[in-house]
Amino acid sequence: MASIEAMGRLRGICLFLCVLIVSARAEVRVFVKETDGVAWLKYECTAGEVVSAFALDVRVNRGRIVGISNFFRGPCTLEAQGYGIFPAAFRDHVWSGSSSNVNWDHPDYTPVEPAGSYPDDTLPGIGSNGVTLVFGALWDAKLPATAPTATGTLCSIHISEPATVTVAANLSRGGIVLNKPDIAVNTTLCSAMVGPAITNVALADGVITIYFKGGELLTAPAPDGPWTGTGNFSGVYRESVVGKKARFFRVREGFAEPAIISIALVDGVITIRFTGGELLAAPSPTGPWTATGNTSGVHTEAVSECAARFFRVRRL
Repeated sequence: MASIEAMGRLRGICLFLCVLIVSARAEVRVFVKETDGVAWLKYECTAGEVVSAFALDVRVNRGRIVGISNFFRGPCTLEAQGYGIFPAAFRDHVWSGSSSNVNWDHPDYTPVEPAGSYPDDTLPGIGSNGVTLVFGALWDAKLPATAPTATGTLCSIHISEPATVTVAANLSRGGIVLNKPDIAVNTTLCSAMVGPAITNVALADGVITIYFKGGELLTAPAPDGPWTGTGNFSGVYRESVVGKKARFFRVREGFAEPAIISIALVDGVITIRFTGGELLAAPSPTGPWTATGNTSGVHTEAVSECAARFFRVRRL
């Protein structure tokens, strides 16, 4: 029979091992957050461990995934960190055989895996009800400040109509991979309902004010139509109801036609206001066109006396 002293030592060893086991786990949460009819794919690493890569399958139960945007590009630096390494797109569109000639702004450099890259476990892609996304991070291990943050955004996902957006780990590509492979990871993957909506309605002094999000406001004389576009994507619509017959409203998912709305040049800085997509830039009217990564609707930059710059908008 073991002595009381030996049993005490054994209990201490067991407690130490339990502490090790508990400390060697990480909690990672990947979730969809709806904002103005757009699905934002976000992550949280609650244990503070660094995730090296995410391989995810994103699906909608209705309609199609029509585009993605707002993803990080390239390796991490002290100035900016994120998951900007996309293996398939790097191979197909970025890598030229020279590490000094890498164009991270190539318009086809995205985290969407091509369906043919691994047909048995790759979703069809943009224009379908599902995409496989792979996000990797590359940073200098000697500079911990260049590692990705514990919480952040992977990308935004644009859909054709209101739908439930679900996310799942693509295990063939590793799912969620921690920087320390000996750390066990508990993952939580959360879906969300995403879509356009009328958020508020006010009626005062014979004027109706409709607040909406995620697309164009439509109107019809009856609940079953015919529906016509108001041309209003702004989120606020007003009209007089005095003397009007029945009117019905709903929101159609979508964006205005891609266009540059205005250009201003002040003190050597050009400001471009645009709508309906991502701003592209090129050194000549015929290209090559590269993505600016800007879908916000406003772009500013200093004007160079030496380099010509041309701009256009690409639909997402």
